[in-house]
Amino acid sequence: MDEGVSETETKSWIDVAGVIRWGAQPPTGIQRVETTICKRALETGAADFAIFDVIGSRYRPLSRRERAFFNYIIEGQWPSDTAPHAERLKSAFAYLDIQLSHPDNETARRLAFALSGFRGRSGIVYALAKYGLRIMQFFMLLFSFLRTRLGAMAGKLAGASERWAPEGAVVLVSHEVNRDRFIDRGLAHAGLRGVHIVHDLIPVLMPELVTSRFHAGMNGFLRRILAKPEPIISVSHATRDDLVAWNRDVVKAPYPFAVKVCPLGAALVSTEGESERIPDLPERSYAVFCSTFDIRKNQHLLVSVWAELVRILGPERVPDLLLIGRPGNSSSLVKEELEKAPHIADKVHIRSGISDKQLRWAYRNALIGLFPSSAEGWGLGVSECLANGLPVVHADVPALREAAQNLMPVLPAGDFEAWKTTLQDLFEHPEKVAELRADVARDYDRSTPDGFAGCVLSYLGFLARDGFDAAKPGGNPA
Repeated sequence: MDEGVSETETKSWIDVAGVIRWGAQPPTGIQRVETTICKRALETGAADFAIFDVIGSRYRPLSRRERAFFNYIIEGQWPSDTAPHAERLKSAFAYLDIQLSHPDNETARRLAFALSGFRGRSGIVYALAKYGLRIMQFFMLLFSFLRTRLGAMAGKLAGASERWAPEGAVVLVSHEVNRDRFIDRGLAHAGLRGVHIVHDLIPVLMPELVTSRFHAGMNGFLRRILAKPEPIISVSHATRDDLVAWNRDVVKAPYPFAVKVCPLGAALVSTEGESERIPDLPERSYAVFCSTFDIRKNQHLLVSVWAELVRILGPERVPDLLLIGRPGNSSSLVKEELEKAPHIADKVHIRSGISDKQLRWAYRNALIGLFPSSAEGWGLGVSECLANGLPVVHADVPALREAAQNLMPVLPAGDFEAWKTTLQDLFEHPEKVAELRADVARDYDRSTPDGFAGCVLSYLGFLARDGFDAAKPGGNPA
């Protein structure tokens, strides 16, 4: 057993592999979802925390050192982006042993970013630092592998059991490791039963939008949990319906459980906290779109729409466009659109890695929100806008309609003319934007981050208490 690991009677567990690998930086997307659940569990004691150790292909509770790093992440103890350089650098390398012990490309990128002076993820200094860190990571993993193997051999010679969880214990498996081919073995050896959150079915329904490797991984994962079977939590009714239909028409597994829906609801970033202005953003009106730069998100469409609107209306009558998100496979498309439209160079602002305080400021001070994505399992950016009182124009996607509670203007995802015409009308008639804002204030049913996390934790507790059979249709309600 690792330092700090002991037998336990705890029956509800959360796998924090994704949180540990992402590290002490503002979470996004699925990292945001998992962090929200962990924070609620830490506050309420509704579940304890484990990790799937890919080196040993096993589940185990966190060691004391891992638990300290986990608390450091969840409690947001790391310095903000505006803190002094030395303070940020020291924070980035805190718990370096834990960061290098859990393999993930993001670890080397994050630390190299710090070593290069937080000036961007490119350049010779960044590249050299990244590769140097990956070499360090390799040797750390090799050491961990040898230590784990020796420990396993010693345990077998002593007749020790790998099982440490009590009968009926369940674990919410992290999205970071749910496609690992040894996950079943890890669950069985620990005595845990897996429970899964399904965020969307985009990789299997729209394989052209993802890499072939990711498609294969998600296809195998979803088929496995349907056939095994293991209980599923969906983040929206739309995703639940997609999963049920895909299983009925394609997989045809006799899945016995009712899929539990825990809607993400409102923003997973609290709307009540302090805000902080985004540095170097001009003091002008702006529209905001927050999401990773992925092809399906259609940031490049918005840039081309902005170029046309500025030509038609003039720069004074068109708000700026603020695009917030991690770089991705559409970053080059956005760059191409900007190169074709030099007249909007000072109208489009791209920001990545902003803090929660700055994100709150962005939503609170925007004229209108945008979300033109062509495929979503929920669409956090829509609910984040509305939770902050900001009206949002979004694409005609079932999950986005659900997130917006059918209150906001809906447009075809890739229809240039529809987006140009609708936004032109709103910019020429600001009273229409004011009416949408009033609709949000009057009709939007705002939930809370604790509501979503509470739903997940309650369901975990239900499964641990009453068993998997209670999750079947006709069983006791969760």
